[in-house]
Amino acid sequence: MKQRIITMFLAVIILPLHAQGVKNTDNTKESTKMVTNNNLITAKTLCDAFVNNKAQAEKEYGKKVMKITGFASYVGPDVYTLPSIELSEKKDGKSRVLCVLPFSDYLKLRNVSKGNEVVMEGEVRSLYDKDQTVVVKECKIIEVKKK
Repeated sequence: MKQRIITMFLAVIILPLHAQGVKNTDNTKESTKMVTNNNLITAKTLCDAFVNNKAQAEKEYGKKVMKITGFASYVGPDVYTLPSIELSEKKDGKSRVLCVLPFSDYLKLRNVSKGNEVVMEGEVRSLYDKDQTVVVKECKIIEVKKK
């Protein structure tokens, strides 16, 4: 019974979302964004900036496309079932940055394992105060260094 419910959920909810994501792969909004920093910023540095002075960090990093490096502390769906990679400053460290990928990139998560050093690029949104994690949306995987 549980398996049938899960299958129905996937068919009714997930597949239409996937189809919608596939249609929107030519996203002109993305082409107007500029990468603000060709240098990498570490997950710890970005998170610490938001924790120490959220207002200043939002001015400096908010709504900007950044390249972020760190170790994958979690790879899989986020609370909204979107593909995500959480980054930390060390292999078994606390998650500092939540990188959310487009739904159409779910299969790309297979290239990343917990503990891999990863470079991600995405639009920095803000600090999720509950667990002190910076949320980064519209991410893409730039580089994966295997263990």
